[in-house]
Amino acid sequence: MAVGIDDGPYRLRSATDAAWHQTGYGQPMTIGRRLADAFRAVMRMILPVLALCTALAALYLYMDTALPYFAAGKTPWLTVSHLLLPAAFLAVHLTNRRYGPAYAFAQIVLSFAAVGAAIVFGAQIIQLLLPEAAFPSVREVASFGGAFFVAGFLAIIAFDGARGPRWWTAPLIGSIVASLVFAPIFYAAAYAGSHTPWFEHMAIHAGLLLAGSVLGLLPYWMVRRIVQPLPGFGGF
Repeated sequence: MAVGIDDGPYRLRSATDAAWHQTGYGQPMTIGRRLADAFRAVMRMILPVLALCTALAALYLYMDTALPYFAAGKTPWLTVSHLLLPAAFLAVHLTNRRYGPAYAFAQIVLSFAAVGAAIVFGAQIIQLLLPEAAFPSVREVASFGGAFFVAGFLAIIAFDGARGPRWWTAPLIGSIVASLVFAPIFYAAAYAGSHTPWFEHMAIHAGLLLAGSVLGLLPYWMVRRIVQPLPGFGGF
């Protein structure tokens, strides 16, 4: 049974499988080596954090660009940012593919921290650089952050568990999990108890996210030869 657990078809991998050198007996980890490993980890996170922050910024920039075919009365509720959400999950999938779940989760945490710091300390500069958009309410922002965090975390686990010889399995399952988790949490937390027909909006948006899960396989396929998994992480 112990062998089956260690060598079975699924084992939640972490960045230590590929990112950190193993220390054998009689070879203590020196301070210099620890600093070198920490520096390497920081350098690896630069591009993933920039990619996710860019995707989150695009969600804000296009949140007032409506899609008229999905209008609730005279007020169009579905915007371009709703369709760009799969791009944010794609950025997490690529990090998970390359470095593993630990780095992917750190990507989400660090990106949220960077966005929060920018809002707190650089709000005036952001208003000058970015076009003015209808800023969402505090409840909507908190609901989005919580829903994205939970959906991203579960998508990371699903992606890592679905690694295998078929390259499309992990990103597809990860995106489907993210879609089915994000929509209910966000719309229920942001609009439950209001006059917004949030359940209908949730169903439509969830359907679009599921469609985006399939369409997102195309850009994933295009960059997967560039973003190769490190040794220790399966998937092709």
